[in-house]
Amino acid sequence: MFYNSINNFRAIAIMFIVFGHSFDVSGVALDSFWEVFFRNLLSGGTILFVFISGFLFEVVFLKKFTFSKFYFSRASKLVWPYLLLSIIPICLYIYVSNPISDGYFLPHSEGAISQFMVPFLKYEVTGRFMTAYWYIPFALLLFLLSPLVVLILKKDFKFKVSLILVLSCVSIFIHRPVDNMNHLHSVVFFFPIYLIGAVVSQYRESLLNTFQGNRFWLLFLLSISFTLVQTYLGDVGSYHKPFFEFGGIDLMFLQKLFLSFFFFSLLEKYSKSNLFFDNLASTSFAVFFIHPYLIFIFRNLKLPTPDTVFFQWVYFIALSLTFVILSMLIAIFLKKLLNDKSKYIIGY
Repeated sequence: MFYNSINNFRAIAIMFIVFGHSFDVSGVALDSFWEVFFRNLLSGGTILFVFISGFLFEVVFLKKFTFSKFYFSRASKLVWPYLLLSIIPICLYIYVSNPISDGYFLPHSEGAISQFMVPFLKYEVTGRFMTAYWYIPFALLLFLLSPLVVLILKKDFKFKVSLILVLSCVSIFIHRPVDNMNHLHSVVFFFPIYLIGAVVSQYRESLLNTFQGNRFWLLFLLSISFTLVQTYLGDVGSYHKPFFEFGGIDLMFLQKLFLSFFFFSLLEKYSKSNLFFDNLASTSFAVFFIHPYLIFIFRNLKLPTPDTVFFQWVYFIALSLTFVILSMLIAIFLKKLLNDKSKYIIGY
C-alpha cells in the first residue's frame, strides 16, 4: 500500500539529515541561544528515518514476512553501494594515516596486515570513513531483529505500549554511542523508534482519530519544548556517550519522537503529490549515500564563509539545499545513465 504522506515524510527526513550534517561546513558560529536552538531542531534526523523505516516494514513486509527474503532484499540494497562507495575514502584515509577516533584506525605494527588490512576492515565495519555511513552496518544489524519485531507486533496493544515505554526509557539514558561506532549500542538506542514506527502503522486510523482537527499541533509544541529545554541546558546536537556512563536524559530522542508523530499526523491530513518531494523521496537512499561525498569535497575546498550572523544562516540554508538538490540530480542522472545497475552504486 502506498501512502503519499509517508512518501513526503521520507523527503522531509532526508532533508533533516542533510541539513544536520551541513552545519559543520557552513561556518555558522552558534553564539546565541536561538542559533543553538535551530541547530538542535535540525539535528538528529536519523530518528525520523528510523521511524519511517519501521512504519514501512509493517506496511510492506509484515503480512507475507519471510526473514530470508526480507533481509537479503534490504541487505542487497545497502551493501553494494556501501562497499563500492567506501573504497576511495578508506584508501585515502589509510594513505594519509587519518587519526580520527583517538588513533583507533592507525596501524599498531609493521606489515601489510597491520598497515592496510586491519584499518580497512575497521573502517568497513564501523562506517567511520564518511559522514553518516555508520548507518549502513547499523541498519544491517537492526534488520536482523525483524523476526522479533514480527513477534512483538502480534502481541496485544498493552504489551506493545508497555514494551515501547521500557525500551524508550533505556534509550533516553544510554544515548547514542561515541562517534556512532558501537553498532550494538545504536541498535539498542534506535530499536524502540523502529518499533514505534511499525506500531503507528498498525494503529494508523486510531492514531489519526486521536489527533484529529488541530490536536496534532500539540505534538509540535512538545517537540519545540524539548528543544528549548535542551538548548537552555547548553546541549548541542545529538547526545553521545559510552553505554554505561550516566549523562542525563537524551532530550533529542524525545524531541524527534514527538516531531515524528507530528509530521505523520500533519502529512496524513495535508499531504499532496509534489514533483520535488516525489523525486526526493524516491532518491532518498541515493541522497543519503551521495551527500557525504559532496560535504567532504566542499570541506576540502576550504572556501571562506560569511562573517555576519544573518549571512551565515543564509549561507547555511543555501548550502544545505544545494547538497540536497545536487545529490538528487546526480541520483536521477545516474539512474537514467545506468538503468537498474545504478542501484548497485547509489542504492537507486
